[in-house]
Amino acid sequence: MDVESIKARVFELMSGPGYMPMRKRGLAKALKIPDADYRTFRSLLEQLTEEKQIAERKRGKYGLARDEDAAPLIPVRAGRRVAELASEIPAAKQLPKHARVGRIEIKRAGMGFLLSDPPGNDLFIAAEDLGGALSGDTVAVELKGRGFEGRRGRKNGGGGRGQWGGVRAQRTAGRVIKIIERANQHLVGTFHASHGVQMAHVVPDTRGVFDELDVLPADRALARDHDKVAVELVESVDLHRSGARPTARIVKVFGKAGEADADISAIIENFKIKTAFPDEVLAQAEKISEEIPESELAQRIFYEHPVTFTIDPEDAKDHDDAVAIQREDDGTYTLLVHIADVAHYVPEDGVLDIEARERGTSVYLPGKVYPMLPPKISNNVCSLKEGKLRLTKTVKMTYTASFMLQSSIIERTYIRSAAFLTYDQVKDGLDDENPELVRGEKIYETLQIMRDFAAGLRAKRLATGSLELDMPEAKLLLDEKLEVKGWAKEVHHWAHELIEDMMLAANRAVAEYLVEHELPGLFRIHEEPDPEALKRFSEFVKEFGISLRPPIDRVKLKSVLDRVRGKEYAHTVNLALLTSLKQARYSAECHPHFALNFNRYLHFTSPIRRYPDLIVHRALDSRFEPGQTALPVHGKKRKGFKEGGDYFERMALLRPLASHCSLRERLADQAEKEVKRFRQMQYLRRNMKEAHPGIITGVRDFGLFVELQDCFVEGRVSVRDLDDDYYEYFENQHLLQGRRKRRSFRLGDKVDVRIIHIDLGKKEVDLEIV
Repeated sequence: MDVESIKARVFELMSGPGYMPMRKRGLAKALKIPDADYRTFRSLLEQLTEEKQIAERKRGKYGLARDEDAAPLIPVRAGRRVAELASEIPAAKQLPKHARVGRIEIKRAGMGFLLSDPPGNDLFIAAEDLGGALSGDTVAVELKGRGFEGRRGRKNGGGGRGQWGGVRAQRTAGRVIKIIERANQHLVGTFHASHGVQMAHVVPDTRGVFDELDVLPADRALARDHDKVAVELVESVDLHRSGARPTARIVKVFGKAGEADADISAIIENFKIKTAFPDEVLAQAEKISEEIPESELAQRIFYEHPVTFTIDPEDAKDHDDAVAIQREDDGTYTLLVHIADVAHYVPEDGVLDIEARERGTSVYLPGKVYPMLPPKISNNVCSLKEGKLRLTKTVKMTYTASFMLQSSIIERTYIRSAAFLTYDQVKDGLDDENPELVRGEKIYETLQIMRDFAAGLRAKRLATGSLELDMPEAKLLLDEKLEVKGWAKEVHHWAHELIEDMMLAANRAVAEYLVEHELPGLFRIHEEPDPEALKRFSEFVKEFGISLRPPIDRVKLKSVLDRVRGKEYAHTVNLALLTSLKQARYSAECHPHFALNFNRYLHFTSPIRRYPDLIVHRALDSRFEPGQTALPVHGKKRKGFKEGGDYFERMALLRPLASHCSLRERLADQAEKEVKRFRQMQYLRRNMKEAHPGIITGVRDFGLFVELQDCFVEGRVSVRDLDDDYYEYFENQHLLQGRRKRRSFRLGDKVDVRIIHIDLGKKEVDLEIV
């Protein structure tokens, strides 16, 4: 039996639009496998399942692996090829026959859930049955009967503060019997040692793991009470005893919790942000010549006209994209989006690529950038600097006068940017009708066309139901020593929107090309929100006099955003909707983007700082023939059976890569938010004010969450400090109300608050009502 041929036929069958999962015998029949080869065929299916290229579903039926089935991307070392990753999937061996294996998620209350596939049938695991497992670990679980998840329902009103009522919700429970793979072998937290007590512990910074990790006396290193530390989990034979807490060994001491250097270093360590490049990576980058050979330029189109320029933040060091536009005599528009051709300089599986893949994204912290690629590439040879010749890929799009896309062509090009403009420079130049602010009449006239064109694209997109959340943020103002000297509200104006909408257009055009030509790549998807989350959101906005009747769709959500725009509680409603939506993520399969209302979408326009964009560039490169300057509009598609095996092998590698890139993006975002919050709190503690204007962003039985409107830092008002009355909590109304005086605090209310305490170690702000 030709195993490679059969493997390709398996993938071909399973990827068909009408395929329904089949058992082994059904697959063998569908593929006409002779009885003599059935044992070999069955072993092949088991191998593909172990490698997570296919997945076993309910009742022994098989189908293609989805993103959530994919194994995590295994960190790679220099010199290893991408194809090696598929063979390094951890296997669970020597387990009881009826054990269930999966990823565990631990809630803040202490209990855990073995996540099911498909979702909706998670297995409950009580705190005493976790056996040392941490959130994200791959574990084996055995069933142990029925367990209690909690109680349903909540009483509000006359009987005092919210009391749990209703019946207990029961579900099948399990017990962890083996930890197959740790999600995180290293954690960061705060060390606590009581005087005269031998056993000490570490409180992890990451939520969803154990409240405490035990530290034996011999494993304390030089840590002192209340130090920020990094720890390594220590496995032991007693690990899985009932109620066991994991034991940890301190491997790094950052300094006292609450000190800037210690806390920021701990945050960077906690989110696994790489701060330095290995020597061999830097050496490889230095070998890249800044001169472009004439032989390379001869295979590309040179775009000198129409005038081309970049628009970026004032402090930008890397310039991924440049734009140009022309309005034709017949009223149509020709839009050119030029993107740095990073793939030309970063070959797949080289040391530069392996390092970029591990990082997944550039990380932007206040006053500091940790790039995905070395500065020689990100800030120099691939940055579309003013006046410098640079290699690019160009998406050339033609639009009608009514902003309908007529055609798009993807080309291998090179450009020389005429100018580097900032967002504020563009806005001021056009608002003040001053061409000199934007480097002259030629660019000024081009920007006028761009402004009208981008506004037309945006209006068309929003009219068809695209959601546009308004989430104001504070920008930290730093001095020359990178110390916070204050902050200002981030201003997002039409010049930002101009670039955003042209980048969206290019990303959509490339996504369409990949799908139509069946090129494997990474797509940007955003699944529809959970109906229960939308139901909670509809109950939430009732408090603002907004009625949302089911079924709740994108158009109705957009109408809510339109109604609250400009209102004092607009930020609260926008934040509530954001938390009701699912997170956008990367996927090897193309699915719609809910918020944007695009059926096909991906990231193509930032290959300097996002690895998925680099993957998309390589997908396009795979279709360019030698010497070809433009991809054919109607080109060849992938072949079937054995000749199409490369497609399926590539897809099998892209699925775990999509999960990895999504994770790295989330970690980078969280690190940025945590460092920013710490720096803000540090400044607030040095500059205490009598009062801050605030908006109530959350109401709980224990108090209020209030966002300070002059810096967008959230703090908490404890119900214990509301000592003028006895306050009752009304959950459905998002309300705390005094029993005697009837004074009330409701979600979205404006209040003036005073900071009474800031705990930099815990990153908590305690407030009181003025």
